[in-house]
Amino acid sequence: KRNGWLVYRTGRDVTTYAANDLKPRLSLDYFVSAKHQLRLTMQWAGIQADAQDYWSIPLTDGDLVTRALGPSDPEEDFSLSRLTAQLRYRWEIGPLSDLFVVYTRGSNLALMDDEDGFSALFNDAIDDPILDFLVLKLRYRFGR
Repeated sequence: KRNGWLVYRTGRDVTTYAANDLKPRLSLDYFVSAKHQLRLTMQWAGIQADAQDYWSIPLTDGDLVTRALGPSDPEEDFSLSRLTAQLRYRWEIGPLSDLFVVYTRGSNLALMDDEDGFSALFNDAIDDPILDFLVLKLRYRFGR
């Protein structure tokens, strides 16, 4: 939980927020045998922030100046959701020689005022990836 979190908005405008953030991380290693490894890692960060006070930076030295939102100005509440997940298989072919198969999925969502809670933020991150890769890497040592 954050209270009075000061965030730069645009131009000379800053806003204070009451925010909740959640940052779980999962890491799992499974060794099928001495030469085969399966690894799963997943990290997610979710933030829900509600605007408290609106300020402007003065042109000269001094304290922040209170600013008011006009009737047509949008609220500055926001939500963020970032997810990175990776599944990796490693096969040790021999000394200093490996085959890697890596699947990576990630998302980065900025939502304006999502009031559905952290579970909805997490589900949106899973359903709307910006990164979805499968990579094969062979590392082989030649010689003795």
